[in-house]
Amino acid sequence: MASSGNRRRTTRSKRTAEGEPLWGGLFTGAEEQPEIPAPRSQPPEDEPEPAHVYAPQEPALSFWKNINGWHLCTYTLYFIFAALLYWLAISMWVPQDMRDIAGYTDKGAARDLTAVLRNANGGEVVFTEAEINRYLRDTCRMRQTGIMAIVSHSEGVALRIHDGYCEFIIDRLIGSNLHQTTSVYLTFHRVTDHGRQVVRMSICGGEPMFGSTPRGGRIGCVPFPQQYMRMLQPALETIPDCYPDFFGMIREHGYYPTFTKGRGGRDSTVLLTPIDSFS
Repeated sequence: MASSGNRRRTTRSKRTAEGEPLWGGLFTGAEEQPEIPAPRSQPPEDEPEPAHVYAPQEPALSFWKNINGWHLCTYTLYFIFAALLYWLAISMWVPQDMRDIAGYTDKGAARDLTAVLRNANGGEVVFTEAEINRYLRDTCRMRQTGIMAIVSHSEGVALRIHDGYCEFIIDRLIGSNLHQTTSVYLTFHRVTDHGRQVVRMSICGGEPMFGSTPRGGRIGCVPFPQQYMRMLQPALETIPDCYPDFFGMIREHGYYPTFTKGRGGRDSTVLLTPIDSFS
């Protein structure tokens, strides 16, 4: 019996030594404590960071650091070119001021220039700017053709006299109240053809453009070079057909025009001189 009791105490002592509770499993659940994880200095990579923690950001580069000298030069040229195109488009539709053209807007009586030239019988004749424009006002009837005839029609024509050349102006009315003007500069020269003096006309006048490019006329308020304004030469060649008697006498007597701009209250004039008198 004693040996049996010793074996029981020995078995119980082994269990106690192995870490089992002394009083069996009756209070096991109550005595177990949850395992507390060790504190971590940084959150694990797979867990999201707290909302109040912000990652450091690199400072954003400024706008000017992304633009070099070539980009700046390109942008500047682009804006200058765009502004120039905008100015040209607007100025081409701004009509030139025609109030300084004598005889274009007044109501004075027109003089019959064809009769005056016929009575001169080949002699010198002087016409003022006002006389020419009144005559054109009463006798010249222009008609718009082509696709522009749908929205525009001719309002009138005028002649402005400069020193050494004249400016022939066509005034058109687009829609109900939008005026648009186109003008060409006309200069006359005496040249020798097969041993005789003849008169030649060229589309140019005034100071050259860009130093050496002949000035041909204006569209609106914008001056254009000679080569561009030559597109109006076919229309100019039809004007003598409107005044066959007048231009017939000019060809017959070989009249050479001399244009003089009026100053100091004097009228601007054109002097028609037979070209034979220059030889």
